[in-house]
Amino acid sequence: MNVVIANCFSVVIEVIKIVALYFMPIAAFFVSLIALKRSNDTLKVQVQLSEVEEKLKEYELALKKHELERIQAEEIEEKKAAIEARVIRISKGKYRLKVWNSGNEKAYNVAVFIPEEYNVIIMEDKMPFEYLEPGNSFEECVVIHSGSASKFKIVSTWEDEKGEKYENTQLRSI
Repeated sequence: MNVVIANCFSVVIEVIKIVALYFMPIAAFFVSLIALKRSNDTLKVQVQLSEVEEKLKEYELALKKHELERIQAEEIEEKKAAIEARVIRISKGKYRLKVWNSGNEKAYNVAVFIPEEYNVIIMEDKMPFEYLEPGNSFEECVVIHSGSASKFKIVSTWEDEKGEKYENTQLRSI
């Protein structure tokens, strides 16, 4: 029995030696191959992540540039005068032309006219109005008679502080 135990023990030691000499290096080789593949995969993911981050930065820069351009355009657009006019009935047979600046800048040399074909006469006591502040207005007397059109165009003209001329044509009615 002693001999059987000794033989079993020597077989176990031989199996351990074989495992240690052959199986462990092979297993270590496969484990290192798996680690190498995972490392490669991780590197690929990092490269893709870097590319995505770069595209995101480019997109954010383009978005900020677009936003800045939009804000600048709004600032330029906001700094304009906008002259509007309307004929209003004061009482039976009495009318006034109301002219106002609905923009954000001062308007200079403000003038308004209605083309002759509509047979509406503006008295033009105050025009050309030297300057009109934003939100301010003035009125002129208007003569409307039986030959006047009930629907007509009002043409407003003005200049900005640089002398650039503007025009606004509106369709109005009595």
